[in-house]
Amino acid sequence: MSHFRKFLAHLTTALLITALPISTVLLAGCAQSDPNTPSPSANASPTTLYQALGDDSGVSAIVDGLLARIARDPRIVHHFDETDIAIFRERLIEHLCAVTDGGCVYQGENMADSHKGLNITQADFDALVGHLIESMKEQHISTSTRNALLKRLAPMYSEVTYQ
Repeated sequence: MSHFRKFLAHLTTALLITALPISTVLLAGCAQSDPNTPSPSANASPTTLYQALGDDSGVSAIVDGLLARIARDPRIVHHFDETDIAIFRERLIEHLCAVTDGGCVYQGENMADSHKGLNITQADFDALVGHLIESMKEQHISTSTRNALLKRLAPMYSEVTYQ
């Protein structure tokens, strides 16, 4: 079993384990709130792109959705055959946090070095971006927020492809 498939199996189990407690907390919060009192976050708007993506939990969910889509895509999954997916996941979350003003410091390799020798094509890149968009849609990220993230990632295209 590849690293990716092992990781995906682990991720699926972890998501199933956490799904029930999260829904329980959300329902409990709804039951205890006073409908006449606005919640502190009701009037607050996100001040950073990271917050608009849902902070740590939102970015993590987007990355998990992206990884699940990559794992099912025979066009690009082979690029990850030798990748430790757990470490890749953590670095991607950290990278997205840093790129979206979440206050993280990305400690991974630069884009050109990390993609050297992978021969990622335009089609590979487009497939991954498509999966990222679908993952953000699944998390109900607005179109403007999705576009803002893609705008920040787009300059990295030349450091990712044809290395």
